[in-house]
Amino acid sequence: MKDEACIHFLQWALPQMQLRWQGFRRVRKQVCKRISQRINRLGLADELAYRDYLLSHASEWQTLAILSHVTISRFYRDKVVFNRLESELIPRLCAQLLLRGEKYLYCWSAGCARGEEAYSLVLLWSFVLQNYYPEIVISITATDIEPLMIQQARKACYPFSSVKNLAPEWRQRAFRQINDQYCLHPIYQQPVTFSLADVEQMVGTQSYHLVLCRNLVFTYFSLNRQVQFLHKLQTQLSAGSILVLGAHERLPEGMSGWRQWQSRLPIYVRE
Repeated sequence: MKDEACIHFLQWALPQMQLRWQGFRRVRKQVCKRISQRINRLGLADELAYRDYLLSHASEWQTLAILSHVTISRFYRDKVVFNRLESELIPRLCAQLLLRGEKYLYCWSAGCARGEEAYSLVLLWSFVLQNYYPEIVISITATDIEPLMIQQARKACYPFSSVKNLAPEWRQRAFRQINDQYCLHPIYQQPVTFSLADVEQMVGTQSYHLVLCRNLVFTYFSLNRQVQFLHKLQTQLSAGSILVLGAHERLPEGMSGWRQWQSRLPIYVRE
């Protein structure tokens, strides 16, 4: 399928799944490739025939939704954000916990892909912050809708391209190299619980102090779905809890109950 044909198809199909074409514009090639493969598997002539197939087979929309998932992940993606988590945000949360006499710091990595984000939190906690807050235990829930992603996350072995942003000392301490793979030592896997779950079904099911929802809801979902997600999220976050978005994401305009931590940073505090 040629690029122009795929663009027209996505501009037609995405809104019907309450997804935003704008979010897919730069990453469409991997989605277009999957859709082309699906069209061939079904024995259809082209994307126009696939349109007709979708209109006559309602269950195919769910397949298309899965084909439209975009995965781009690595350890310490957006270092500026992780540096702020280290220097300001997690210390702030820990201070609040100690004041309330609480022990557990609950975190959620939403759309966790292969687990790099969740494990990055573990390494930051283990190598830096735990020394300052020995009374506190970090507990991380990491969810993704794709079974293969969860399977790979539990395996916790990665190519060098995934771990290259980590400090060499951290790589050496946290991973053992097996051929061309870097496999995380089991002790650093223990704080993370991986679950196969849709982000919209998970929201509202548990209270968290820190939520990382980066490059997912606020890039690909329609505005209506974003607002619904935020309303549900507000009910499970107490005042002072933190929501971290992707580097180029922002909350929808006019949303009350959130304060941006600093201008130009995609970090919000629940008021």
